[in-house]
Amino acid sequence: MFDERWPEEAEELADALDGILVKYCSPDALRAMESDGSESTERRDELDKALREFGLRELPAESYLLTRASVCLGARLAPISFVSSTPARVVLGEVDVANGVDRTTVPAGLPRIAVAAGARIAIGEASNAVRRSAGGELVVMVGEIAGAEVDGDLDAVRSWGFLLEAAQLVGAAQALIHYGVGYVSQRRQFGVPIGSFQGVAHPLAEAATAVQAADLLTRHAAYLADCDGAVPLFAAAMAAAKARSSSRQAASTVHQALGGYGFTVEADCQLYSRRIRAWTAAMADPMPTLGALARTLADPASRSEVPDVWQFNRGFALPRWARETR
Repeated sequence: MFDERWPEEAEELADALDGILVKYCSPDALRAMESDGSESTERRDELDKALREFGLRELPAESYLLTRASVCLGARLAPISFVSSTPARVVLGEVDVANGVDRTTVPAGLPRIAVAAGARIAIGEASNAVRRSAGGELVVMVGEIAGAEVDGDLDAVRSWGFLLEAAQLVGAAQALIHYGVGYVSQRRQFGVPIGSFQGVAHPLAEAATAVQAADLLTRHAAYLADCDGAVPLFAAAMAAAKARSSSRQAASTVHQALGGYGFTVEADCQLYSRRIRAWTAAMADPMPTLGALARTLADPASRSEVPDVWQFNRGFALPRWARETR
């Protein structure tokens, strides 16, 4: 049965990892990393060294550990390539390869990129043309990769990409909502905290609920992967779609709650909202996968091919309105 809690081992990993990130990914450090110059390079090198010594890139290929680490990295907005490079490491056994499948940009700093070559996977050299994304991070364009084809499951790379990117967005959105709630609890107007006003509290509650739904879908996908040894594409795509929409909702809602202050460089809100928008723009679109899932489930002859849509069922029972639709 699906347990909504993270396993104890995953939580221990998150606590240890967060102890590093809180030191190297403070808001001031993130602002410095966005600048051009020696300070930016030095801070990135320090972060990379600390995480390599921690052994982040050598984590076992276990869904709960990798997903929990991605949530933690998203919450601290860590500007590293872990989320992008992990799918190739897990599925292909290739290190330092960015996941460029169905994407137009990937994080800078990785020498090679994996892309879709028809129904197969090709790995080619990354471009040297580095630019800065709207989120302040260094990226390269995927473009046309003329690489060598390798053996590997293309959908497995897609699944891991969706799962880890969903986890990263969930972490960022949860941290942003926590930041927003802290602000409206302290900011006072008419003698009371503005968080006591329904017009402020209700949108924040709705955004938090949406992010919690994305969190549960992400954990469910990690649970299925832990049970079956592979990340189901449909479950990862569901998590990615919800994480994309709910994180954007969180960014918009917190900005409204903070008013003009949230758009200032001095406020931390813009650090989160810019990265959320940049990450959601760069990720692969999960909707074609969800469309294929809907068609499969709507067809009585094929719906049994998609088990575990709900965490308590093996298989899927359509509601009566769907069964009677012609």
